[in-house]
Amino acid sequence: MNINMKRIFISILYISLWLLIVPSVSYSQESLADRLKTHVYTLADDSLGGRKAGSENTRKAARYITAQWEEIGISPLVGETFYMPFRGNQYNNLVGVIEGCHPVLKDEYIVVGAHYDHIGSKTRKNGETVIYNGADDNASGTAAITEIGRMLKEIQPTLHRSVILIAFDAEEIGLFGSNEFANNPPVPIENIKLMFSVDMVGWYKASGYLKYVGVGTMKNGKRFIMNPDIIPEGLTVKIKNFEKSILTGTDTQGFAAKGIPTLYVTTGLKSPYHKPEDEAELIDYEGMALVTEHLTNLIQAVSTDETYQPSGKIASKHKPPSNVRFGISANIGSNYHYYTAGALDGKSAGAYGAGLSMTFNMGAFALRPEVYYDYIKARYPLGDIKTQSVTAPLNLILQTSPSEVAGVAVFAGPYYKYVLSGKQGNSSLDLENLFFRNEAGLNYGVEMRVMNIRIGITSRQAFTDFTRTKNEDGAHIRNRSVFATLSYYF
Repeated sequence: MNINMKRIFISILYISLWLLIVPSVSYSQESLADRLKTHVYTLADDSLGGRKAGSENTRKAARYITAQWEEIGISPLVGETFYMPFRGNQYNNLVGVIEGCHPVLKDEYIVVGAHYDHIGSKTRKNGETVIYNGADDNASGTAAITEIGRMLKEIQPTLHRSVILIAFDAEEIGLFGSNEFANNPPVPIENIKLMFSVDMVGWYKASGYLKYVGVGTMKNGKRFIMNPDIIPEGLTVKIKNFEKSILTGTDTQGFAAKGIPTLYVTTGLKSPYHKPEDEAELIDYEGMALVTEHLTNLIQAVSTDETYQPSGKIASKHKPPSNVRFGISANIGSNYHYYTAGALDGKSAGAYGAGLSMTFNMGAFALRPEVYYDYIKARYPLGDIKTQSVTAPLNLILQTSPSEVAGVAVFAGPYYKYVLSGKQGNSSLDLENLFFRNEAGLNYGVEMRVMNIRIGITSRQAFTDFTRTKNEDGAHIRNRSVFATLSYYF
């Protein structure tokens, strides 16, 4: 062997030993940040028009995501395509899998999901089109799970449990994509051991921390997430045991309702949430890289830990709706006197109330008895009338599925009202000689439900007279009320 061949041999041997000794890191933080940046700029570009669910722009986004997954080597979970359409093929979840290598645990799954739709665009009165590109919400999460997929694919031989990647569609209009997968899973639902919803992770620098919400649904969840060995240098991690906010929701809902441990992963709402200013140039890509690295490390840790177990606990907001639910309500609106004869009615005045309710759910139908304290005013020629009363409606409800996160309902039923006291001008209302204490009529309306909150419009029309004697036109008066109603159900 000549001296040149010896040098070449020694060089090859040195490089081989170096690769064996030095830990394998395929992508530097800088290159990971660059990849994340490319994904976010592509998904949050004006050409995708805000990625409104069901639009051609969302289908363009889907084609980009699936092309990236194919290049990485991620496999479709079912068949030969990542696409799992739902609701009459109007929307598409994108679903891939990185199979684990353990002979038994490979049939257990960790779901890592992020919604890729946003709210589209709006046209202003001057004709200008404003695009809501949703860079943080949620191009950031979609970019993160794509790069998580890349890094997990590289270490696939170390994985025990399999990892399902899902880009959810139609999150913004009611968490439809994640609920569809949770309600109709292509794998046994009991085999899904943990679900991540990666939702808005692009503003780490502004928030100062990465937050995991739902740690209490995992047994020893804090030990997994806060393990210093898996937290990249420069990343601050905070945890909360359960999701509690009644005003926000993410794709954990459908999975948690099935008893699956869930983690909502976010850098918070520091970005211009649902505003046109949520643009790609404002994203903290170095922070996103730290977030993505920690998520990858955590997923690998859970995948390989044979002792991992759910805690058996679930957040109150994620519990499936009971057949019987209790609620509190508040009404604010107006009331006027309807004259049974003549061309004119009385003028309206303010009205408000507060009450309790109990709902008996029977699928598409429900029965809801209620009781309210009402303070109602009305204009009256001899002095404005004010009454305090107890009102008890009994409503029959026609509703969309109560198991869904959002829905609508219409309701109608009789009500009974008992007037406790009242005033006519500055004098006490004569409820023995001039006015009736008892009233009956129809209560009806429409309402929208988002998780435990209901917002609706309620109307009440009395069928009985309020006045005991007729006026000079031969008319009795009857109360008619309209309320905006806000309810919370436990």
